[in-house]
Amino acid sequence: MTTTRAPWAVRQARKHGQTTVLYAALALSAPGEYALAQMAGWDARVAWLMPAVLSLYAAISASVAKAQKTTARDLVGTPQEREAKRRSVSATWGALVALFMATAAQVAEHVLTTGATGARAWVVIIVSAVPPLVAAHVLHIDPPLELEASADVDEEREAPAQEPQKPAGAPFPEPPAQLPAPPVEEPEKPVLVTYAEAADALDVAPETVRGWKAQGKVQAYPGPGANGVLVDLRECQSVKSRRPVGV
Repeated sequence: MTTTRAPWAVRQARKHGQTTVLYAALALSAPGEYALAQMAGWDARVAWLMPAVLSLYAAISASVAKAQKTTARDLVGTPQEREAKRRSVSATWGALVALFMATAAQVAEHVLTTGATGARAWVVIIVSAVPPLVAAHVLHIDPPLELEASADVDEEREAPAQEPQKPAGAPFPEPPAQLPAPPVEEPEKPVLVTYAEAADALDVAPETVRGWKAQGKVQAYPGPGANGVLVDLRECQSVKSRRPVGV
């Protein structure tokens, strides 16, 4: 049995595309927000902070909203469910407000700069809204379920061919000698990582991994220190693959 190796361009886009598109969208938004700050009277020495206040705030809020939504879904039926839902709603509203502010800043700066009116003004408005909308939406795109590390190592594996059975010979007068029992295979060792390492590898919030452990979906292992706790990365990946796929 063989596996097909994905093209290099596809693997690179899957691994780095989300980050590249996000940074490109923020870079497209920065000049307009910088110019808008100068129009409002900010000194050039501090006007460059406006892109961080608007574009980065919109991107960070969208990321937090996504993480809280995932946490709320994973903590269903637990005492922390109500608090997780409250944080999810609060973060979602924050993301919408930040997205509206970033989009409004882009539209205002480009309309004032170009002085466009009529149909041309609508073209300027729509195009100006593209970068902040892309920056916020790209953070909601879920990555593939498999780990990126495993996606980069697409090696062909062939099952060992079974040797043909030899024809049975004449029976021996005495019973055959008893062969020793085959050695018992050792169970696969767990890949122990911290909550943060598991969350980073699977692109989920650390609270999500803690929720899996609290619900008994993954086993906890003693870690370094008095209160250190580790989890098996393979178990966490298996739990995530059984979750419903988000929209």
